[in-house]
Amino acid sequence: MRETIDFGIDLGTTNSAIAVAEDDGVRVIKNNDGWDYTPSAVWSPKQGVIHVGRRARERTEIDPDDAYAEFKLEMGVAGAHRRFGRAGISLSPEQLSAEVLKSLRQDVAHEYGYEPDAAVITVPASFALNQNNATGEAAALAGLGEHCPLVQEPTAAAIAYGVQDASDSAHWMVFDLGGGTFDAAVMSKHDGELQLIQHAGDPYLGGKLIDWALVDDLLASAVRRDLGLADFTRNNPRWRKNFAKLKLEAENAKIALSRTAAIDISLDLEDGDGGTEPFEYTLTRGALDDLALPFYTRAVRLCRDALAESSLRPDHIDRLLLVGGATLSPGLRELLADPVEGPGIPLDHSQDPTTVVARGAAVFARTVRLPRKPRKAAPGEFTVELNYAAQSVDTTGIPVSGRLNSGGTVDWTRYAVTLTNPEGRPPFRGPRTELGPDGAFYTEVTIDAGTRSRFTVELTDASGARQRLDGNSFSITHAAVVPGDAVLTGTLGIGKADGTFDPMLRKGTALPATVTKTYRTTIALRRSEPDAVIRIPLLEGERGNAERNTRVGLLEIRPRDVRIDLPAQSEVEVTFEIQASNREVLVTADIPLVNQQFEATINRSELLAPGHDELTDRLHDLEQRVRGLRDQAEEVHSEHARTQLADLSEQKTLVQLRKEVDAAAVDTGAAVTSDRRIRDLEAQLDDIEEAIEIPGLQRELWDLLGACEDTLGQGGGGPSDRRELQNLRDRASALGDDAAPADLRRLVKRAGELHVELLRRTEQWEYLVFNALADLRDEMLSRAQADTAILEGRKAVAAGDRRTLAGVNERLRRLLPPGVADEAERKSGGVN
Repeated sequence: MRETIDFGIDLGTTNSAIAVAEDDGVRVIKNNDGWDYTPSAVWSPKQGVIHVGRRARERTEIDPDDAYAEFKLEMGVAGAHRRFGRAGISLSPEQLSAEVLKSLRQDVAHEYGYEPDAAVITVPASFALNQNNATGEAAALAGLGEHCPLVQEPTAAAIAYGVQDASDSAHWMVFDLGGGTFDAAVMSKHDGELQLIQHAGDPYLGGKLIDWALVDDLLASAVRRDLGLADFTRNNPRWRKNFAKLKLEAENAKIALSRTAAIDISLDLEDGDGGTEPFEYTLTRGALDDLALPFYTRAVRLCRDALAESSLRPDHIDRLLLVGGATLSPGLRELLADPVEGPGIPLDHSQDPTTVVARGAAVFARTVRLPRKPRKAAPGEFTVELNYAAQSVDTTGIPVSGRLNSGGTVDWTRYAVTLTNPEGRPPFRGPRTELGPDGAFYTEVTIDAGTRSRFTVELTDASGARQRLDGNSFSITHAAVVPGDAVLTGTLGIGKADGTFDPMLRKGTALPATVTKTYRTTIALRRSEPDAVIRIPLLEGERGNAERNTRVGLLEIRPRDVRIDLPAQSEVEVTFEIQASNREVLVTADIPLVNQQFEATINRSELLAPGHDELTDRLHDLEQRVRGLRDQAEEVHSEHARTQLADLSEQKTLVQLRKEVDAAAVDTGAAVTSDRRIRDLEAQLDDIEEAIEIPGLQRELWDLLGACEDTLGQGGGGPSDRRELQNLRDRASALGDDAAPADLRRLVKRAGELHVELLRRTEQWEYLVFNALADLRDEMLSRAQADTAILEGRKAVAAGDRRTLAGVNERLRRLLPPGVADEAERKSGGVN
């Protein structure tokens, strides 16, 4: 009987696999076709019939209305259902994934005679919380339990490599390029414990994009030319079957080009008039590499980002571990091995990249105990609940604790336990450990190296008589490597009313984790206004602008939810709590004033795929914004902005995004990808705008500091003002050329305030204020009164009458709307 889960599943975009950990090692379980992996495809030709795997994948070419693949990219997206015409059913990505998981369970049953009730499932490290939750839902639908343990794919891959690595200490980078996702993860191995140090990834970068690039850029254009089909585009529903055929052929050709320099593609395509036309095309490895290069380059950049964020250099990393079928490409391997264009890390392809994640997941599953419901003891019976690690890299001092239960009242201090392993080498018998008043105990055991050690808990009473104890056996396996603490791979926080993102749990935080922060409401909740609502967006991402991050949940508080009216500026204590195994997040908002608590869980329905028209409009805005930023970068001679904009052109970012947006008209997955790409590009353009701002802010700052110096020279201040000015100069100099716009703005504001303070002490002040107020004549509440006052003011200026001018200024201030006069005075001192 198994005590640990033992089964690990790689639920992939293109293919999935299941592996099992046994005492003699880890192996992949083959499917009915004798393959190590099962295509992640589902075909339903009629009601009540569902096929998964190779047959379903082949049917996506000839029967695209009843067979689907690559639905992993739509996990966690509300409304992303696939319609099976002949079967008359509609399945969500989670339901489709559940069918794949059921198929893998059946493969286990074919070999073992039973379907596993639990398995560890891998997820990309770059998956958002919605996507992780959707994976858990798929597992539950497939019969793998409500709380299926999830492990990140880079961690699973590193575990599989680590089991074969004899070194005690190492740093590795996992390069995981799968069918739909990419992860670059820096891992450390120290004394047998494996830890994810840093991660950078893209949940929509994978082999699928390369396949579609082949179709859109090469094959479709050849079809238009050779067959004379002018309207042959992916977003034209008329050619859906033809594009399904081309997509599958592109994928097969890409795989074949890993072993040969060229491949001939030959297939029959519909001509649009009920007939077919033969289509032939010769695809070369060189052409494939040219098309794939922008995707490879993005992956390499993410590797460098992960290194930079972990403060490591390439020479600190021992090996680059290749994971995912796409890493079999010779062109990619050549790029990765290039010391200049690649990461500059030695490659390790000793493991099968297509199954290494499943095997690592199985090794991880060996560390996770099977969930067992504690048996309630009857009167006179004893049961025990044990706490221990299923695996350990140590052989001595292994902690074991537990608590005994009974069906009646028991004086536990009259009992003791002893842990034994008579089959150990040498046999082990622990000390007699007395129980606490609550039946709890703690002790330590020794295990045998390189194998599994089985222990028995012996319960004895005060006289030494042994008592029958239910659930009294357990085992611990000695392992070469065990996973360390799970970590958060995306920052979690809330969106504030001012549009900023406030992080609460930062990327890299060890899990499980809990954090609480106090905020204040910006509006009042009155029961007389039932439509009022306080919304707290729950976000995941790394950007300061809330809109640039992914909304993974929403917490709402309405007047009907509170017992009394809630005034503005009421305290709200927000708590984020996240579990380690299944990444489940609970968010609570506690309002002390009313002593009430509100809960929200991260739920997948928050992630919506935008419509094609919306995406087209957003892309158009982006294209205009890029053109405008290019002009601005030239005007201010911002080299940093120029470099970033040139980088966008070199990567063909807008060109690729245009293709994705076009495809979104008929492909929900492309819509989700486009949404993510647009938000990423918007954030990049935010950075470029800031880079363009820097030269202007620097000039403004030094101009203000110079103006302060001039005013001090005219007797407008004292020694303390001169010290303040020198302090501002020192801070401005310390910022240097790499100054952040926010830091510059703070200094500009303070320098402007100092300049106004100095001017107030000079004879010039009232004259400057008068000129600033006179410029606002058109905004004044009464232009007739303004004209009269301005005329008086000009006479006072000519006469040098400051006292009269001060009175005129006060009259002009009262003619302006609230706040405008203060702004005029700030501008008179050079503050913008």
